[in-house]
Amino acid sequence: MSEENLRLRRLALFDAVCREGGISHAAEAVGLTQPAVSLAIKKLEEAFGAVLFERGYGGSDLTQEGMLLHRRVRRMLEQIESAVAELLAGGKSRAHDAASVCRHLTDAQVRCHIAIAQLGSAAEAARQLGISQPAVHRAARELEATVGATLYRRRVHSVSANPVGVEFARRLAIALNEISQAAMDLVAARGLASGQVSVGVLPLLPQRLLARTIGRLQEEYPNVAVTIREGAHARLLEDLRFGKLDIIVGALREPRLDGGVAETELFTDPYAVVVRRGHALAGRRKISRKDLTAYGWVVPQQDMPRRTVVELMLATLPTRPRVVVETSSLAMMMAMLEENDCISLLSRSHILYGNYRNDVVALDIVPPKAERTVGYTTRADWLATPVQQAFIEHLREQSRIDH
Repeated sequence: MSEENLRLRRLALFDAVCREGGISHAAEAVGLTQPAVSLAIKKLEEAFGAVLFERGYGGSDLTQEGMLLHRRVRRMLEQIESAVAELLAGGKSRAHDAASVCRHLTDAQVRCHIAIAQLGSAAEAARQLGISQPAVHRAARELEATVGATLYRRRVHSVSANPVGVEFARRLAIALNEISQAAMDLVAARGLASGQVSVGVLPLLPQRLLARTIGRLQEEYPNVAVTIREGAHARLLEDLRFGKLDIIVGALREPRLDGGVAETELFTDPYAVVVRRGHALAGRRKISRKDLTAYGWVVPQQDMPRRTVVELMLATLPTRPRVVVETSSLAMMMAMLEENDCISLLSRSHILYGNYRNDVVALDIVPPKAERTVGYTTRADWLATPVQQAFIEHLREQSRIDH
């Protein structure tokens, strides 16, 4: 489905027809001709491959597919109006209400603004969108004039979004994501076993848990498309908040996150101090804290929860051991353990179910913070499609089986 067929104007007219109970009433309410509104609805039905209304003498009633689409369109419009209302509250255009401003937003303005915010500059936005830089600059100026707020930093050779502009872009992106979700709702309603799930995966998540979850999901939805993106928490969280990811699976942060996300616990996963199989400490029944100072350590980077636990543990040792490598790469950490007499910290589930379970040994010593909580994170206002909800249910089921 192309963006060309998903004009904001058409979606707003569709909402007007739903609200007014018919095309003629909607046309009168928005100040357009009846043929213009009818054409917009026809184009929308062609874009979704759906019949949205049952037309009769008394007006137009929504079909089942029409109801599914309208639920998403209302969510989209409400989210856009809410984002605009916040801009108006702190800007110069208090006299205009959010709904009125939203009626003047164009696809080009919204598309260009999101691209500028996500890519970091108007030049990169123009390159990705395949349009000229002057066209992007023009859309940016028009958007600022429409909402009455400053959204950009302008320098001699560049234009980028300021913090207000980035947050506005994020909320617009989330709102437009409702329409992509609507398309998947309609597919599910037609009984087609397909859909999409975009999953962010944090380090130390047992890969087999995710593989089994996807396997069970494919039994229910054979044509499901699952996208897996591994990365650091900060980057995945940004993608989640922009609607690029549906869900993040992995260790939950302490203290728990706020700011529009919801975290759900799946299981607790104890930490373990590990060495390679064959290490001098691997066969010992009793290990003193002094023993842990005799070898170099491989540690996570500062922004990872395991680093906090490592630092707590190192602080309890008689002397601080040498940190050989600091890395966010789990593969690099495992390579250092395999090829050197290093010590590190992993999770129990990674040792039991990971690809390296035959290569590392957990030492008989308990870290100061023995457990971490594994779960999943979504946007707080997220409305999952049937296939996305099925993914979550299978993830929960597989977590119960393993733990």
